[in-house]
Amino acid sequence: MTESMKYRNIILAAAAAVLAGCAKDAIDPMQGLYPKPEDIKMTKLLSSPVEKLEKVRCFTVEIATEGVNGTDGNYSGTGSVLNIKFYGDKYYLDNATYTSAADGTVKKGFYVAGEGGSTFTRVNSGNTEIIALDHGGISVSSENGVYSISGAIWLANSDVIRLESEVEILYEPDPEPVKLVNVLSCSRNPGLVSLQLAQEGISSTLNPDWSTSWTGEGYYLALDLYSPDGYLHEGTYRACATGGVVGEGEFGIGYDTTVDFGWGPMEMKDWGTCWWYVSNGTTTAQKVLSGTVTVERDGNNWTVELKSGEGKDMLWTTFTGAIPELTDPDSAGEIKYKELSKCLSVSPNTGILSLQLATEDVSSEFNTATSQIIYSGSGYYLAIDIYSADGTLSPGEYKASAAGGAVGEGEFGIGFDTEMWGMQFFNWGTCWWTVEDGVTSAEKVLDGTINVSVDGDVYTIALVSSTVNARFIGKLTL
Repeated sequence: MTESMKYRNIILAAAAAVLAGCAKDAIDPMQGLYPKPEDIKMTKLLSSPVEKLEKVRCFTVEIATEGVNGTDGNYSGTGSVLNIKFYGDKYYLDNATYTSAADGTVKKGFYVAGEGGSTFTRVNSGNTEIIALDHGGISVSSENGVYSISGAIWLANSDVIRLESEVEILYEPDPEPVKLVNVLSCSRNPGLVSLQLAQEGISSTLNPDWSTSWTGEGYYLALDLYSPDGYLHEGTYRACATGGVVGEGEFGIGYDTTVDFGWGPMEMKDWGTCWWYVSNGTTTAQKVLSGTVTVERDGNNWTVELKSGEGKDMLWTTFTGAIPELTDPDSAGEIKYKELSKCLSVSPNTGILSLQLATEDVSSEFNTATSQIIYSGSGYYLAIDIYSADGTLSPGEYKASAAGGAVGEGEFGIGFDTEMWGMQFFNWGTCWWTVEDGVTSAEKVLDGTINVSVDGDVYTIALVSSTVNARFIGKLTL
C-alpha cells in the first residue's frame, strides 16, 4: 500500500471509529457509551502453540496474571487468562495492530473473536468463567523475543478490558537456505555439467601436483547435473538412483568409486554431488543422496537451488549469480519479467506519483465499513512511489532512492517501514506484493531501476531489481 492510500485509510478509519461510536447504542450520551475498562496486566506466558494452515499460521498466545497456573482451561489459583488466536504469514508472531474477525475468517492481521475464537477467563480458586472476545484492536510489538501486547478489548458480555502484557515468546524458525555466492569451478563432461558453488570467503587453488589448497571456513556444494550437450539447461533435476549413472533430468548423487590410473585400482571417496565443509585448509564431505535441484536463468544470472531431506536435517542451498562458462546458445539472455496487465490505482501526492500495477487475477476494493483496501484473487501487484513534479509520469530512468520516504528527482522510493502516532506501519514505498486468495505479503524493493516509456497513451513501466523484475504495459489514468 502506498503512502497516500495509507494516510487516507488512517483518516477514514478515525472518522469511522467516531461514527461507529456515535451509533453504538442508545445509551444516554451523558452516561457514556461504554463501561469503565478493567485494567489488567498479564506477565505470565502459559503457552504459545503455532498451527500451520494452508495460507497462514495461527499463533495462539495464552497469557495470565501472576496468580494463575495451568494451561488450556485447566487453571488453578486466582486471576485471569487471555487466550488469543492471531493470524500471520511469518514463522513468528509479527508486529502489527490486529483487528477482530469471526471464526472462519482466515487472514493475516486478524485475531479470531466470537464463538470458537479467542477467550477471556476469570479464575477464582480453580473455578472458571469463560467469556468470548467480541471486538477491539490488539497491538503487538516485539524486540529480541520479548512481546508487548496491549489494547482495549470488548467481551461478549459487554465488559471492557484494557490489556497490558509483556512476555517472552520464542518461535522456532523455518529452515532457511545457505547462500552460496562464489563459483569455484565449472566444467563440462560427457553428459554432465559439474559445478562447485561456495559461501563467501571460501576459495581454492589447484597446485602443480594436482592437489587443491583451500582457504576460508564454511561450505561449498559440488554438483553434477545431466546435460546432453555440455550446457546447463533450466528445469528441475531429481536425484539419480545409482552413483555415477546420471540420466536425463537427474543430478548425480554422492558416491565412492574405484579408478585405475594405470598403476592399479584406487578407491576414490566423495564423488558426485556432495556438501563440503572447509576449515583450516582441510575438507570433509557429506554425500547428497536425495532431493531436487532447480535451475533458472534470468539474463546473465543463474539460480541454482538444492533441497535434500526434511525438517531440521534438511540441506537447502541457493546460488544466484553469473556463471560465465555457462551460456545457452539458444537463449539471447533477455531479462525475464513478471508481466503486469492491470492498473489498480494511481495516486498523485506532493512530489510523488503512487501506482499499484497487478497481474490479471488480482483486484482491489476500498471497504468503507473497515476503512481498508481489500484484495481478492491470487497473483502479484507492484506498489511504486516514483518522483513526479506535477502529478504526471515522465518518461526516463528512475534510480532507487537512498532512504525510505525521501524521493528526489529521477528516483523511485524504496520500500520501508515507518511510525506515526506511536504506531508502526509496514511495507510503504515500492514493494512487491503477493496475493493468495486475498491474503497479502510483501517484499521491499531496495535497489535497481525503473524505466518509463510512452507510446501514444500506452505506458511501459519496467522495474529491474534484486527483489523482482516486473513490467507493466498498458494505459494509465493520470
